[in-house]
Amino acid sequence: MNRLLFVGATALGTCLGICTMLAVSAPAWAHVVVSPEVVTAGDYETLTVSVPTEKEIPTTKIRVEVPEGFLLSGVQPVPGWEHTFQEDGGVVRAVTFSGGEIRPREFQQFLVQAQAPDKPGKYPWKAFQTYEDGSVVEWVGASESEEPASVVEVVSAGSEQSQSSPKPSEASASQKEASSDAAFLAETGGTNPAVYAGLGFVGLVVSALLARRLLG
Repeated sequence: MNRLLFVGATALGTCLGICTMLAVSAPAWAHVVVSPEVVTAGDYETLTVSVPTEKEIPTTKIRVEVPEGFLLSGVQPVPGWEHTFQEDGGVVRAVTFSGGEIRPREFQQFLVQAQAPDKPGKYPWKAFQTYEDGSVVEWVGASESEEPASVVEVVSAGSEQSQSSPKPSEASASQKEASSDAAFLAETGGTNPAVYAGLGFVGLVVSALLARRLLG
């Protein structure tokens, strides 16, 4: 009996360790993100601004600042939302979406069209997320900060990064997969699918181990 209890405790410890590792390694998805992350200099791109709500109250407004060098030409209308542009000399400096709401554990995607700058480099897209109570989360910090701005890297045509960047169809499939994962996370209270896969695998290993010990 003591031997069986020891084996069970050891297996349980292993299971908890693996599950903790999986949970820690699960990708964060709660930030405002602009994708794709890499675009080619001078190209016209459709960029996706993904806005999740991570508080227990709805998001009611999102303002996105257009980095200098990007020429924003328009946005795709979103049912229930209004959009306004802030311009300077005919150049769009920011776009604000308001009038709708993104409820807790939900997200919304806003599509914008823009021409990438001719100059390669990393361009932060600063975002200001307003909640129902008037509080504002400023996604303007560095990549290692708690509230980082999403960064789009502009690369030269013919560079390795440009050639390896996904084609439009591939990017669309990637966005659909990301949306599916985010929806799953919302339904499961933020638990990444990898955790469930890990639990299933660990369960099989533990069962096999216990059966082998008992038969031996």
